[in-house]
Amino acid sequence: MAGLKVFVTRELYPFTAGGIGRAIANLLDTHAGVRGGHEFAVVYLAQPLDETGFRERYPGAVLIDASPSSYVESDTDGFHYPPADQFSTHPLHAESVRAMRALKRLANEHGPLEYVEFSDWGAVAFASLQEKRLGLAFQDTTLAVRLHTSDSVLSATESKPVDQASLILYDLERKALADCDLLIGQVPATARWMQRFFDFPDSEWLPRLRIDPPPVRLEHGAPALASVVAQSATPIVFSSKIQRIKRPDVFVRGCCEFLKANPAYAGRIVLAAIAQDVDYLDVVKRLVPPDLADRFSFIQDATPEQRARLIACSVCVFPGSFESFCLAAFEASMSGALCIVNESNPAFSRESAWIDAVNCVKFDGGANGLSRALTRAFSIKQALQPVSSGPSSPPSWESTCTAARANTQRGPVAEPLVSVLIPHYNLGAYLNDTVRSALDSDHDRLEVVIVDDASTDPASIDVIARWQTSGDSRVRVVKLQHNVGLAGARNVAVSHARGEYALTLDADDLIERRFIGIAARALQRNPDFSFVVPQTAYFDDRPGGDAQPRYMTFVGEARASGLFINRFSTATLMARTALLRSLQYNESLHAYEDWELYVRAVMTRHRFIVTNAVHFHYRRRQDSMIHSESALQRMRLFYHDVLHGKELKIGDNRLPLFVLEGAVSGIGHGESVDHLRARLASYDNSAFVQAALAARAQLDRLPDWLYAPLKRLVNAARTMRATRRGA
Repeated sequence: MAGLKVFVTRELYPFTAGGIGRAIANLLDTHAGVRGGHEFAVVYLAQPLDETGFRERYPGAVLIDASPSSYVESDTDGFHYPPADQFSTHPLHAESVRAMRALKRLANEHGPLEYVEFSDWGAVAFASLQEKRLGLAFQDTTLAVRLHTSDSVLSATESKPVDQASLILYDLERKALADCDLLIGQVPATARWMQRFFDFPDSEWLPRLRIDPPPVRLEHGAPALASVVAQSATPIVFSSKIQRIKRPDVFVRGCCEFLKANPAYAGRIVLAAIAQDVDYLDVVKRLVPPDLADRFSFIQDATPEQRARLIACSVCVFPGSFESFCLAAFEASMSGALCIVNESNPAFSRESAWIDAVNCVKFDGGANGLSRALTRAFSIKQALQPVSSGPSSPPSWESTCTAARANTQRGPVAEPLVSVLIPHYNLGAYLNDTVRSALDSDHDRLEVVIVDDASTDPASIDVIARWQTSGDSRVRVVKLQHNVGLAGARNVAVSHARGEYALTLDADDLIERRFIGIAARALQRNPDFSFVVPQTAYFDDRPGGDAQPRYMTFVGEARASGLFINRFSTATLMARTALLRSLQYNESLHAYEDWELYVRAVMTRHRFIVTNAVHFHYRRRQDSMIHSESALQRMRLFYHDVLHGKELKIGDNRLPLFVLEGAVSGIGHGESVDHLRARLASYDNSAFVQAALAARAQLDRLPDWLYAPLKRLVNAARTMRATRRGA
């Protein structure tokens, strides 16, 4: 028996607005209940839908409530998750965990899941994909991401401020696209645009890509056989959202030019569109000159039936700069509108179903071009054909894809030897607990390599001596004759590792007993991945410290945000030992050598798996090296040493990287770096330059729009600095 086909969404027509919800509705209307029974399900992430209304509208589908109130921090397997309000990455990261938990609940209650489709917007697939990579769920399920329009695409194509949270969401969205089994494009040109935008080579993208536009169904009225023939009183309509990416400004300016150039035109210009941003709506209204104000109507309260009737007898204009498919344009054409579309929008490219002078009139995307296109549309004296989305093809869940379900090894895997690498310097008070947390692992084949970095504290020397003579064959101690620093001690530990995989673990922290086994099996199943990152709780053992645990969450492949703040991992993760030997920790750095290594790893396209549950416990100590005020003061000189001799390339320009040192010199160094590292939530993080420098020339691999955040982050830091000085 085939398993359930599932759509995970925060939109669903007719209960909410939005093109994603309408596309899912069309898929359900076309396929759900065709053969009877419940073959489809909807995992709904927004506030709960009316269940009775859902059953009446979609009798062939199951509804699963995954609303914010459904989030719980523990599950029946004993895993613990960060509280929803303590994700230091992005709130939508927590939503993806909520979606993953709901899918597990759906499988437990209704049987196996055959196919799950997520939207690209908001990285809602992130946690489910990590769970599959870890081998904890969805092993026989195809996890697909449909290319609608991601938040990052909006950041690049719309006048939308890009802040640190936007960079983190870019990383989450890209990783969801990188890890999914199946990519569902809706138009070849838009899929190719997103491939370039997110920087995927053909080898990683094309084998998983399937072009599968959603079915188009008219909710009101019957499909037309031909378009209207535009007359002097035919209204000109803008039916998209009042949103910058939809370019209502081009519509208004182009229509104004058309009115002035064609005084015989007697119709009205109608913006029958929803405006969520009232300020931007006012901007658009102010574009209408006073002498033409009586020719324009802004309608936001029309019923769906009224809008459908208006559009069906109109010249309907779609000037947006980017669409993944533009379902609204298909509906308008099929209902009888004469459509004018922006040919520079990849959704209306030559590869699409839109053909100039056959089923639409195309223009170049500018206001002058729209004016000329309107003149053409009103001079055509015959009807155009309604657009067709092409011949129907089998739905995505019935298609074959060589990459789907085949990117992880199946069946039992051999239990590899894991080396737990613990650098130690004067932490004897904590070392026993750290070692025992590793030895308590449910993974039997492990060794613990303790590298004592020439400790001087008598108690620490005594603890090391006891482990040397413990008789436990799993524990080896390497004593250094002189202090080489944390990065050097880590490199020594890696050189002594015998295991195929290595877990890096600081001498005062604790690892959860299941992580080593989960991570080792994940790397065995996923040969293309190099690291497994645990989500982290930190606990405070300082007098008067916070008794409640706090949490740090990570992306793993933090290609964008990782240049400014560490979203890769703490110093603790599981890695392939050979890769750690190849990369080496940078021993010239006195702090954040782990961060710098992760930057180099990601920029050379090594891949990370990230747990969803908390598996690592990070200790905050009063005497921590990174909490030391003297260490903070040394950071000023350290920046200059790191910047020396390096350069940044932007376009054709090369700049010495010390210009960045000047840009960040006003950032306060008195802030606790330990606090910043633990919370990972402050723009005032002076150490971001180190990670940026480690990327140096690789920065130009990022999409162009990501350079803008650097300037904004510096300005924000200066503003906060000035505020503190003035306080």
